Amino acid sequence: MERKIKELTLEEMGRMAGKGHGEYLGNQLLMVMSAIQFGMNFMHDGQPYRVEDGRVLRIISGNALIIVNMKPYRLSAGTMLVFPADSIMEIEEKDKEFDFQIFSFRDLPDEVVFKECTVFHLSEDDWNLMGEYYQLLRHTLNRQPLSLKAIRFLQSSLMSELQNIIKKGKEEEDYKVAGRKETIFHHFANLVNQYADKEHNIAFYADRLCLTPNHLGTTIRETTGMTVQDWIHRRIIQQAKLLLMYSDMPVGEISEQLNFSTPSSFCKFFKKETNKTPLQYREESEVH
Repeated sequence: MERKIKELTLEEMGRMAGKGHGEYLGNQLLMVMSAIQFGMNFMHDGQPYRVEDGRVLRIISGNALIIVNMKPYRLSAGTMLVFPADSIMEIEEKDKEFDFQIFSFRDLPDEVVFKECTVFHLSEDDWNLMGEYYQLLRHTLNRQPLSLKAIRFLQSSLMSELQNIIKKGKEEEDYKVAGRKETIFHHFANLVNQYADKEHNIAFYADRLCLTPNHLGTTIRETTGMTVQDWIHRRIIQQAKLLLMYSDMPVGEISEQLNFSTPSSFCKFFKKETNKTPLQYREESEVH
């Protein structure tokens, strides 16, 4: 029987928060003031996770590279990352000092919900303001009697402030509208996220973007330091890992679902990209 793909659900993290390192409110809100104290073992580097709710990460120390919906985000102390519900995220790399605070959101008014992943580089004043919001939310969660209405207002207010920060930032030099190359990469990443399970050829994406394969290849390499094929392969491997870790599908079926001509060609591809066979990866995943 096929198992459901594992998610970083509020309920699962809420059970961990019960150990005293976070605040959890009936599958509606999760707050964690330190991921290190909470236990960073709730996520493994290099493994993709689906997140059922929206999350706001406030980076309080260290550095990391996180992939969200196929796009890379470099995070450091003083930055915040917002990503919407049903995102797929993966910690590509992090240093030992990397620590962050978590705030979850769901069922908020449309005008305060972010539809796409966004990184904020905050000024000292904005950073302190967000810290005060986190503390106030946590304080409100611990008050009795509990006021759900007050918590909802605080959630909406926090998200509105984040929108104001990004709006203000767009008026500054570092937040000018993305240039032509960044725009191409944005559309390319969306296409890869949507089609890479079935479409492995560069020409398909170039055609969708009305570019030549060479133009697309040069643009993506100059913008990201990676090739078009690198991005396609990254997405294929991400999907393959999810299926190997969280389903009972035979390797042959996974190969077919990811549009490989034979299981053998899929196995060769997977080993080349990960230095492990699909079965080795599946067996090691079951140990965690």
